[in-house]
Amino acid sequence: MEIKIIPDKYEIQARIFPAIIVLVPFLIFTMNCDISMLSVFFDDLLKVKIIGNLTIALILLYFLSQTNRFFGKFLFERILFKDELEMPTTRFVLFSDSTLSKTYKLQIRERVKTDFNNNMPTEEDETNDFIETKKRIVEVVGLIREKVKKGRLLLQHNIEYGFARNLIGGSIIGLVVSIFDIIYFYLVHSSPILYISAFSTCFFSVLLLCNKPIINHLGNQYAKRLFTEYLNK
Repeated sequence: MEIKIIPDKYEIQARIFPAIIVLVPFLIFTMNCDISMLSVFFDDLLKVKIIGNLTIALILLYFLSQTNRFFGKFLFERILFKDELEMPTTRFVLFSDSTLSKTYKLQIRERVKTDFNNNMPTEEDETNDFIETKKRIVEVVGLIREKVKKGRLLLQHNIEYGFARNLIGGSIIGLVVSIFDIIYFYLVHSSPILYISAFSTCFFSVLLLCNKPIINHLGNQYAKRLFTEYLNK
């Protein structure tokens, strides 16, 4: 099994960048905390600086990137798209969906038949068993993704979707820590930092409240690009 040491473009932009943003409320606290005991403890854990414990900071960053992905993928995405059955890549190919033209859907089916010797569900199949139709489409879309892989613009759409999904997932942690910051800096009468913490709280709250339209929009853009690049490949 090949072990990847250097992160690729997707991992840096879609996983590490959201983790850095979620790390900000932690850093706000550690760099302004007046409690010496907590300050020393959190300095060692969180401050990313050459003199400090960079190894532990990187471990925390990695932990946040995995936690963000878990919440984003297995909480928000899974609930919103019902285990891929309602993902745009599934819905767009259904004859009952009006996003793509019927001609375009038939072209996709013809290409799938040629590439994978696989007959995608027909309009009649969809009418007779809607759930089974969507399950079969999910399976075929997996094959299409594997074939297209890192297409010209597909990778960028995938990065944008992954970044938003993971940042929304990490907003749960970011919001909790930001609220803690507000309480702490209110008690110690630190107004400038209190305002920054309030902004951070608003930022993560908006992301959580708007998670559905954000994920939906970027998912739609990814799905359209996937099928476009598949037919043009």
